[in-house]
Amino acid sequence: MLSEQTIQTLLQLAPKNEVWQTPIKGLFVHQCDKPQHFESYIQEPSVCIVLQGERQICLGDECTVFSQPHFMFCPVNMPVTMQVQHANAEKPYLSVSMKLDLEEVSRLLLRLPSHYPTATNDHTFNQWHLEQGLSEAFERLLNLLKTPNEIDFLAPLYQQEIYYRLLQGKAGEKLRALLSFGSHTQRIAQATQWIQNHFAEPLSVESLATQCGMSVSGFHHHFKKITHLSPLQYQKSLRLTEARKQLQAKPESIAAVAFAVGYESPSQFSREYNRYFGYSPRGELGGINLKNHLYIVDSF
Repeated sequence: MLSEQTIQTLLQLAPKNEVWQTPIKGLFVHQCDKPQHFESYIQEPSVCIVLQGERQICLGDECTVFSQPHFMFCPVNMPVTMQVQHANAEKPYLSVSMKLDLEEVSRLLLRLPSHYPTATNDHTFNQWHLEQGLSEAFERLLNLLKTPNEIDFLAPLYQQEIYYRLLQGKAGEKLRALLSFGSHTQRIAQATQWIQNHFAEPLSVESLATQCGMSVSGFHHHFKKITHLSPLQYQKSLRLTEARKQLQAKPESIAAVAFAVGYESPSQFSREYNRYFGYSPRGELGGINLKNHLYIVDSF
């Protein structure tokens, strides 16, 4: 576990009740002193450590609570919800998240031996024990926030060590699967990226399966196994998340947003929006949010 001194430093540096994009590339710190609910954001491939308090991540109907001394590893882009339930001024919630530079991990992987530990489960969100080597590497990286002039030179070295520790640990199997050409994880990651880039277009599962070099049944099976959603459900979550972002950003007609994110029927859009978020899209117009939920698209 990271030292109390490092935790106190982060509590002083990080803004309260928001996600701080630090000067270190891909590194985010989230501190809050009150309960927060982040509705339907995209969790990118990343590793996250909860330093104080706990958070609940939900993917569809499956929810997992993360707390110290564990870390979370997410292998592919996921539309999830996150909730911090117990946080106050005396004991604020604090977590750190680092996006994975997959090109850098791939280069490192070529230099490592071929024998690795085997993972013990196959869930999308794994909760791994935070081993000492990984904890110390993160501590060195975070301490650079106190010496900004050293970040450019030392941060890439410490991040490379973090990748090394991940690959050598029990979480390494999932990370290697993401980078192994032809693996199920790599193919589904390719599919999720395609859907993200074309979410407003009609989705042909058959064409996407062919693009990934898989049968339709095999593609369905592995897509749902990795993301816990069908391809169409995944697309729907992206459409509704983007619609919510557009509605909150500026006053807009509901029909215009519905068409912009790929719906042919505004009434169908309104029904699915209500079912997904629990309230009508009309509540988002002009920045009015009936449930005061937060929207974010970044790792944390």
